[in-house]
Amino acid sequence: MEMWRVVFVGWCVAVASGTLVKPPQPPRGWNSYDAWGASNESITLTSAQGLRERDGGLANAGYTMVTIDAGWFGSSSVNIDHYGRPIPTKALYPSAGDSGNFKPFTDRMHSMNLSFGLWYMGGVPTQSFEANSPIKGTAYTVRDIATNETYCPRWDKGWGYEVDHSHPAAQAWYESLVELWAEWGIDLIKLDCVNAEDELVAHRQDIISLSSAMGRSSNDFIFSLSPGGFANISQMADIRPFVSMARATDDFWDTWSLYMDSGGGGGASSGYSHWDAARDLVSVVRSQAPTFWIDLDMLPFGRIGHPGEHCTSSGPGCARQSRYTLDETKSVFTLWSLVQSPLLMGGDVRTGELGADISAILAHPGLHRMTSDISMAAEALRVNNTATGGGGFIVWRTQPALHTKPGLDAAPHQYIAVFNLIDAHSTYTITWADVGVVPPPSSSSTLVDVWADQPFTHHTNLNFTASLAPHGVLLVKLG
Repeated sequence: MEMWRVVFVGWCVAVASGTLVKPPQPPRGWNSYDAWGASNESITLTSAQGLRERDGGLANAGYTMVTIDAGWFGSSSVNIDHYGRPIPTKALYPSAGDSGNFKPFTDRMHSMNLSFGLWYMGGVPTQSFEANSPIKGTAYTVRDIATNETYCPRWDKGWGYEVDHSHPAAQAWYESLVELWAEWGIDLIKLDCVNAEDELVAHRQDIISLSSAMGRSSNDFIFSLSPGGFANISQMADIRPFVSMARATDDFWDTWSLYMDSGGGGGASSGYSHWDAARDLVSVVRSQAPTFWIDLDMLPFGRIGHPGEHCTSSGPGCARQSRYTLDETKSVFTLWSLVQSPLLMGGDVRTGELGADISAILAHPGLHRMTSDISMAAEALRVNNTATGGGGFIVWRTQPALHTKPGLDAAPHQYIAVFNLIDAHSTYTITWADVGVVPPPSSSSTLVDVWADQPFTHHTNLNFTASLAPHGVLLVKLG
């Protein structure tokens, strides 16, 4: 299994005076946040080993990106080097030593044929400002470029200052960060507190400055954005030349009524759900940028939650098994796969901690084949009578890839997915014409129920029938 940093070579677009890696397939892997928050060396290493050692290995299904989220630089304050750049603490990552060098740990990940990513926040950390750290390669200090101690007020741990991008040393600050990450051999940077509607204006230049610095680096970077809420179409279209992938939604957790109900979602009072974000953004943004990946957030499957925290209906909360049923888990995974979202497992993946049912969903060959088969997918039909006590369902339809992709032994297929919106077993009969399948398959055509891995026979040349579990999904491959 090649590492992502090797697989992606050659898939680049121009950014400033350099290049930025654009993965030909959305990344798959594991992120520490859902199960641990701030990870440490032991947890990260055993999680990486879990990806490689499980039956067949999730890594063999492409889950090769290991990313540690907020807190790798310290739990109560940001550990910094001489130039004010965040570095890992020896307490959390002993292999980094007193100098805070992530290179030995990154090398360990690479030796396992895994890639390694880091969470980061833009701007200037408060600790760097207080130390008045020099900016590498300039005669300036971070206080010269810092303005407004409000970089990410929603983050309860606090972070630091905005950057005055009119200052001549502002770009040098970001160049010095990228230089350090390149020395460590980092493969992905997840930039947080950007890209949501209330944050893009203030932080757009931070995105561009980091992207420009990555483009001039000798290291290949995947550049990922994480928002503080839902993104909209215009801002996603605006930033897509500068990044590899970007979150379209607020944090996603394991309460269906908050995140997946079509009448509400994301905890947002506006009622905008993950269904809506997927529908709106895929139809415009993905169609115009086929190697820009819309990220619907990590997959909160298996054991999630932060040890020691109180249980809540949203957010990380206490350590627990995901509240999603297996049918709901399949529905979430199907939508993510149709959108071609990065598949980043958030639950505990250490050996023996992830159940066989969840492992089978994550590594399902039919779902992964689908992501290679299709060039685009879009919502084809939505019928929602749930407010009046009736049924409700959403249908997605794919467009086949324009040509057979490398490694596939047959021409790409088309797929239809029907999602049940209600918490009851439901049966829906849907005409092919209503979901845009023209001409329809004949009554003798061989269709496949992808999740069941068996022929799908409940169809005629006029319609098909979906019998669905509560919040369940039917995914059919058309012959």
